[in-house]
Amino acid sequence: MIMYQVCLVENENILQMVFALRYRVFVTEQGIDPDTEYDLYDKTARHLVIHNGERALACCRIRMLDKSLAKIERVAVDIDHRKFGLGRKMMNYAVSMLKTENVDRVVVHAQTSALGFYTSLGYAPDGESFIEDGIEHIKMQMHL
Repeated sequence: MIMYQVCLVENENILQMVFALRYRVFVTEQGIDPDTEYDLYDKTARHLVIHNGERALACCRIRMLDKSLAKIERVAVDIDHRKFGLGRKMMNYAVSMLKTENVDRVVVHAQTSALGFYTSLGYAPDGESFIEDGIEHIKMQMHL
């Protein structure tokens, strides 16, 4: 079994791999408008990735909303690498990293189809579902 590692994106080449994965998942698969997929937060957020040297297999970005509150966004796993635990590995890495930074709470806007995944990681729904980019989502949070 291949062991993949999560890493912080530290150069433009890896960031472009992340953007390519997000395009495949969000724009091609889910039909999200590419003009809304990429935004100003991409420049200031921290991006995590699992890659094989040629392409990103899983990714997410982390934004600090304040000193103790983080939001994990743009969670994507390549269609050929789903159900192998890469999303779980990446999300657990993100939370471990945030704990060392004294973050108290993490929020996500989860697609409702992924509600079970986020619940299994310890996130709890926070409010009613809503439509974002034409897809039903629900805000979820985890206290660290």
